[in-house]
Amino acid sequence: MSTSVKRRRLLGRFISPIWMVLIAVVIIAAFISDRFLSPYNMVTVLQQGVVTGIVALGMTVVLIGGQFDLSTGAIVMMAAVMALVIGPSDPASIALAIILPLMSGAFIGAVNGLVVYKARANSIVATIGMQFFLFGAVLAGVSGQHVRTDNMAAGFSGLANAKLFGIPLPVYLFVVLVVVLSVVMDRTVFGRHVYGIGGDEEASRRAGIRVVWTGTLTFVLSGMLAALSGIFIASLVGNVDPSAIGGYAFPALTAVVLGGTSLSGGMGRPSDTAAAILVIAVINNVMTILNYQYPIQLLVQGVVLAGAVAFYSLRRVELAP
Repeated sequence: MSTSVKRRRLLGRFISPIWMVLIAVVIIAAFISDRFLSPYNMVTVLQQGVVTGIVALGMTVVLIGGQFDLSTGAIVMMAAVMALVIGPSDPASIALAIILPLMSGAFIGAVNGLVVYKARANSIVATIGMQFFLFGAVLAGVSGQHVRTDNMAAGFSGLANAKLFGIPLPVYLFVVLVVVLSVVMDRTVFGRHVYGIGGDEEASRRAGIRVVWTGTLTFVLSGMLAALSGIFIASLVGNVDPSAIGGYAFPALTAVVLGGTSLSGGMGRPSDTAAAILVIAVINNVMTILNYQYPIQLLVQGVVLAGAVAFYSLRRVELAP
């Protein structure tokens, strides 16, 4: 192995390429628009990235385990609708509007995990099937209509709208989640087992790792985090269109892959996913400032996803022993 490859491997253990990309994107954005670095716009960038970011963190853990969870967009929608249908107007209903969607997200994640790890179903097919089921069930339940609540309590709306030092509370929660998941994945037995399962599931079974239990927990975590994002959406706007808010799976997956999580499992970091979320949020924010339409933003996300897959594939070949 050459000295340059060894040096890049050592550097990659401490500084992921996505963080250098983030710095470059921020510098370029600042040159493109003098509005970008304004305090208001910085808060906007953070707030725009939080909902997708929380979903992406759950998807990261699942993908490190070697599987995909593409039902997250539908879980976000279900949780937002459920929270508003409950009508959080007093402390008791606020608690229900938080607990029931989270429990539902965990239950759906458990079903996904058991189907994938116990029944050995393909995770892409299984979770897309779950997404269609949830979309159909929720749209049928509300007759395809917008869902809103007219008497939302300040305590519930404050979940997403309250600020500390000018920064929305969900941003602080996102940072906490990134730190906690980074520690869990790097320092705990559970985290090491997830990496092991993603690297070689059959070898993990032979080594005595409880693959079904551990793998199912990754889907439970993903379902709960997707539900949490849905609760924040309900708190933020108080009025959701079920047919329009389910598209969080693709942006989240883009961030996960852009952050360097391997599509085949066994590699990835929650912190790198967080950096990728910020990269995408900055790019989308600059395009909004420049009045680019939403289809163009989707096009750019597609190019970013394809480019990230190609870059990390070539990089792993280059750094392979």
